[in-house]
Amino acid sequence: DGYCHSGDWCPAQAILSNEGADVEGELRVAVAEASSRTTSGVYVRPVVLPAHSRKAYDILLPPADSMSRDRPVVQLVSRGKALASQEAAVAWLRDEDRLYGVASTSRSALNFLGDVAPAAGRAAVAHLDLAALPPDPLGWEGLDVLILTDVDTTVLSGEQRRALETWVSHGGHLVVGGGPGAARTVAGVADLLPVTVGATRFVDDLAALGERWGVPVGRGPYAVSDVALRDGEVLLTQEQEQADGQGDLVLLARRAHGAGTVDFLAFDAGLKPFARWDDNRHLWEFIVQADSAPGPRLVVNNGHSAHNAVSNVPGLKPPSMLQILVFMLAYTVLIGPVNYLVLRKLDRRELAWLTIPALIIGFTACAYLTGFQIRGGTAIVHRLAAVYVPPGASVGRVTAAVGVFSPRRTTYDLRVDGAGAREMPDGGSADDLARPLYFVAQPDGLTLTGLRVDVGGMRSFVAEGYADVTAVDADLRLVTTSSGHLRVAGTVRNGGPALKDAVLIAGGQEQQIGDLESGGHVDVDLGYNYNPDQADTVEQILGQMSLWQDPEWQRRNLFVRALSPSGGELDLGDGVYLVGWSQEAPMPVEVLDRPFSTVETALYVVALPVAGLEAGATVVVPPNLITREVAESAGGVNVWPGGLHMEPESLVVFRFTVQPGVTVGRVDELVLELSGTSEDNPFRPLTVSAWDEERSRWDELDVGWGRYSIPDAGSYVSPQGDVLVKLETVAGWSADVEDLTITIKGQR
Repeated sequence: DGYCHSGDWCPAQAILSNEGADVEGELRVAVAEASSRTTSGVYVRPVVLPAHSRKAYDILLPPADSMSRDRPVVQLVSRGKALASQEAAVAWLRDEDRLYGVASTSRSALNFLGDVAPAAGRAAVAHLDLAALPPDPLGWEGLDVLILTDVDTTVLSGEQRRALETWVSHGGHLVVGGGPGAARTVAGVADLLPVTVGATRFVDDLAALGERWGVPVGRGPYAVSDVALRDGEVLLTQEQEQADGQGDLVLLARRAHGAGTVDFLAFDAGLKPFARWDDNRHLWEFIVQADSAPGPRLVVNNGHSAHNAVSNVPGLKPPSMLQILVFMLAYTVLIGPVNYLVLRKLDRRELAWLTIPALIIGFTACAYLTGFQIRGGTAIVHRLAAVYVPPGASVGRVTAAVGVFSPRRTTYDLRVDGAGAREMPDGGSADDLARPLYFVAQPDGLTLTGLRVDVGGMRSFVAEGYADVTAVDADLRLVTTSSGHLRVAGTVRNGGPALKDAVLIAGGQEQQIGDLESGGHVDVDLGYNYNPDQADTVEQILGQMSLWQDPEWQRRNLFVRALSPSGGELDLGDGVYLVGWSQEAPMPVEVLDRPFSTVETALYVVALPVAGLEAGATVVVPPNLITREVAESAGGVNVWPGGLHMEPESLVVFRFTVQPGVTVGRVDELVLELSGTSEDNPFRPLTVSAWDEERSRWDELDVGWGRYSIPDAGSYVSPQGDVLVKLETVAGWSADVEDLTITIKGQR
């Protein structure tokens, strides 16, 4: 439906119909830089269109942060002539917006999801044709939630199924509906579901939904699928008297798949079971509020640092200052005093007209040959890749900064083993940007044609895609100390490439490993940092060293900084990660029909699965294991990761969610910590309330700036581990909140 997230690759499809003679040419899209309005890349797909034919072609366009917000124009070009041209209708979404993809026989049933939006953004609903979904997971990244209901999923090709599974494992949210069309809906995705789906039967009502949210539910009958839990957890059930003696009716089940989530609704997902229209949002707010964090987003954000990193080619060093000074001294001495003394002794001073030019030519040739030896005779492809692998996944997302060094001025054709490549953002010279990159899509990747590089120059670009990786096996579990604080313990086995300078990172703490060979293992025992914001992730990955002490450390430092949105910290989130460096990088880049050499380094960031606490354990759940998101806001509220600003007479509701592995069944203590910039002011500019789950009401809390233990704590924590906290400002007073966290102590 024309929606694309501005920060993600945008999948486009062109349908060509030819009633004339045979056509052989190319589909072409020129991408422009938003700031300079100059063309930074041309994306091409070869086209063969016989007479009286109709074909569909897929094209991936780069993220909109490197292109203008204008609608791209797609051209069909043959023999240098544009045969057809059309502007693509694109509606750009921000990173804060949510995009629902709906595949259903009823196109309007789920349109109300446009009202189920994140607090800081808006929501859009795109109606999808399964057969037209991209075959590469790079084209799925702009989709937040995919809903399949009453649709035949067997039409998905093998590539599309693999792309779907990869998208989910990297943080996507798949919701599959049951009901009368369940058999054909689950046929193509059954292995991803948390349940085994059986027969469909009819029930008189769905009273459990009304009881859950305290709102009326419409009368049935409702077609509901019988299911058996296979892998995951049941979120909603309904007591059911059954003649066959089976248990309660499962209405909603969920499983984690990598960093993503798969939900199964026992009834048609397009059904609106509540009696009042607005109440139908309750169910979907409950479903999407628990979206799994997609893990760290390792993309090149700072093109200047990335370009400098790939320009620092190991083994390719300029002459030292001492060598240059010795060369200049020898040149000066020979062309001056030595030349003069020799000619005077020979009494042939007039030969200076010949000896001086000869010495100049000789030294020039020597300098040229020395430079040629340093540069070498072949091109060098230098790749620095970041590979993120979700928990238990065998496919990693690869972002590579690629530099092509040339010993002479020439052009190259390169093959990129990946679905996406783009200009280096803010990288390279103005002369480089004046020559747009020309990407041609091929069945096995991309071809970058006519890449021009000057003498001793470096031309850089970014390549992105997904690649198969060898899984890292981990047997990790959460344990508690005698005081209830959390630690991670177990064993990690490296089934992938050998890693140098490896480190385990959990929250804000790390365990240095050193070199971890392929097939090697390491015992893990480390705790969580209760102040994760104070940890320096870049320092954890690189270790402490002066920037100029080690060229390899300098190169790694530039690359890691290039992956940070601000050029500073690299946010890995609250998971447990194995991080290390390898000399083997996926997604190779090759120079076509020319000799070349390759230098490559890969940063692997592997998220490790961690088993939750055993039942009965007493635990203190720290803030870094409790996610916080805005559930509702009104008035002048500006929220950022570290705090927020509130104008007078405004409100914001935060939803705190305990990670599943440490959710407590019995809450003993709830601690709220609130800090702001006006701590010395005795007047409280904020009213703080918590949602009482048992009584379905807001209770005002007697708190101000500081740390407070909340009485009757169990009333404010839902069975799913959610806590709702509302902040309100009074008339005439604004407030700046530096931090708002909760800590929960209880028993599993």
